[in-house]
Formats: sequence, structure tokens, C-alpha cells
Amino acid sequence: MAYIIATVSERKKCMETGIANYRIDDMQSKIKMPPLDIMLVGVTGAGKSSTINALFGNDAAKIGYGTDPETKDIQIFNLNKYIRLLDTPGLGDSPEKDRIYLQKIASYLNRDYKRYGEKCGKLVDMVLVIIDGSRRDFSEIYSLLNDTIFPNIKRENVLFVINQADQAMKGRHWENGKPDQTLSAFLQEQAESVQKRIEESTGKKIRRPLCYSAANNFNIYSLIDYIWNNIAIQRKMANGANYKVFCSNCGVRLEDNENARFCSKCGAKL
Repeated sequence: MAYIIATVSERKKCMETGIANYRIDDMQSKIKMPPLDIMLVGVTGAGKSSTINALFGNDAAKIGYGTDPETKDIQIFNLNKYIRLLDTPGLGDSPEKDRIYLQKIASYLNRDYKRYGEKCGKLVDMVLVIIDGSRRDFSEIYSLLNDTIFPNIKRENVLFVINQADQAMKGRHWENGKPDQTLSAFLQEQAESVQKRIEESTGKKIRRPLCYSAANNFNIYSLIDYIWNNIAIQRKMANGANYKVFCSNCGVRLEDNENARFCSKCGAKL
């Protein structure tokens, strides 16, 4: 497993401008209808909030613009102009709370996305399932996937990651902010095991999960790489939605010209 994919120059640039700008050019070219909305789901303690903090450089609380009043338990954060994160409540605290939260998650997954009054597919483009690396009981994850996630979004739009790599062997073999050879081998086996268990429980083929540690900022660049390398088609472009209907820069309605490369009003690249 390759833990660090970012080059030295890329990492140095991100230290100066913020990790949110890592691969920003790729985002601009790959995300046809920004923002790419990624929903984070998992059990309580899996590390959804700490993952957001790691991506924001521990400033997520300041950047997040609050809570949607209709789904007050789902917080929304703008990572940059191309990425938006939807942080859902942790599951597993109580059956009654889980029932309410799962209904809200399902509702969000089916929410339409409208741009300048026109329907453009679905709001949520991807789901990132965050798994606690120190946890062995996956029953709540199985229920989440079988009852709520997969019935409402295609498997190609669902990614799995394993947080808390530093605690995978109860804190052993974690040295100088990264796993030693023993723990690295264990994490590789853990990723393969989690993949197999989820596939057997859901009947769905999934991509092998990535291991990381949000609390230690370990593999965070690889987490971004993992997302970008596995992006499926945006749900905002479902049902033939044309992402060139409006200019993303000035908002003007565009001519019905599939070959247009620049906005006729502001000159922005389409």
C-alpha cells in the first residue's frame, strides 16, 4: 500500500496554501458541475469530524457555515469551491436516534439538486463510509449499507476508508507519526479483510479501503488521491443533465452549443 502519493513540491505548496488546494487543478478539470457533494457516514467515534478537521487543517469549525435547518443534524462544510462535505450524525448511540438519522440520510441521498431554478440530478454525488480501524463489530455498518446507502445510491459512488490506523494494533507499532513495518502489513491485511467482509454482507463489489489516521494527519494526501482516483460520474449530471447550461463563473445561461469552450459573456473557460 502506497501511503504518500503527493510529491515533495506538492506537499510544500499545500503547506503554504492549505491542503484544500491540493490537486486543485484536477478538481477544476474533473468536476463538471461544482460543487462535488461528498456525504460522510459512519458510527459514532469513527472519526468523521476529525477527518474534516484534517482536511481543513483543524479549522473546520470556523469554515463550516452551519447546519441546514431542514436536516439540522447534517452539517455542511465547503472545503473549497469544488468540494463540499456533508457530515452526518454518528450511528450506534441508540436505535431510536439511528432510525431518525437514517431517515434523514436517505432523504438527503434522494434530494434533487437545482441550479438557477433548473433540476440537475441529485444533490449528493458520493458517499464516503468511514470505518473505525480499532472496531471489530461491523453489524451497524452492514445495516447502514444494506438498508440506507445502497438502496439510494449506486455502489460506484460509494467509497470506504478506515480511520484510526494508529489504533489498529491498540497503539503498538506506531512510531514517529506513522506505522512501522509490522503495522503496515497489518493495515494491508485489515483493508483486504474489511473489503471481503463488506462484499460478503452486501453482495456488492467495492474498492479496497484506504487506511489513514486523521488525528495524526497520516495519509491525508493519499485520502484525497483515493477520492480523486475513484470518482464516479456526478449524480448532478444524472438523467442527461447538461453541465454547460450555465456558466459557473458568471451564472449566465449558455447557448445550446456542446462544443462551446468559453462563456460568451465573461470569457470563462467552460
